[in-house]
Amino acid sequence: MRSRLYLERVKEGDYETDPDVRTLSTKKANYGRTGGKVSIKWKAGVFVAEQAEQGLDRMAANAKSERVFLKLLAVYAEQGRTVNHASGSSYAPKKFADHPDSEGMTKLAFRRAMESLLSKNKIFIDTQGPPSKRRSFLVKNDRL
Repeated sequence: MRSRLYLERVKEGDYETDPDVRTLSTKKANYGRTGGKVSIKWKAGVFVAEQAEQGLDRMAANAKSERVFLKLLAVYAEQGRTVNHASGSSYAPKKFADHPDSEGMTKLAFRRAMESLLSKNKIFIDTQGPPSKRRSFLVKNDRL
């Protein structure tokens, strides 16, 4: 065997975001690189390679995910609910992806938006509580 390819479903946790999408990856290649991945989608009876978002499309998707993230963070704050940056029961990207107003954004898109917003100082991590039981949560930076 000179090469081995692996076709797998795209899942986020236990949820399959699109049942027609697969990832084709190189697991073994004697005469080439391993680890390459191609996203493909079932259309009209065949799998077709999907075009990766580039340039303006990627910028628009990033802007949308950041806008929706900030909107949902405000909704949670109005309701007196907190979300945090660390994985767990109140992990912001997970909570926001499950929210009915998520506008179809995935947990991965929200995670990228969160990291981008943190680096731009549009949100920050606030910590409250006694030293024995500190709680961290995300807060929108209103000073900007």
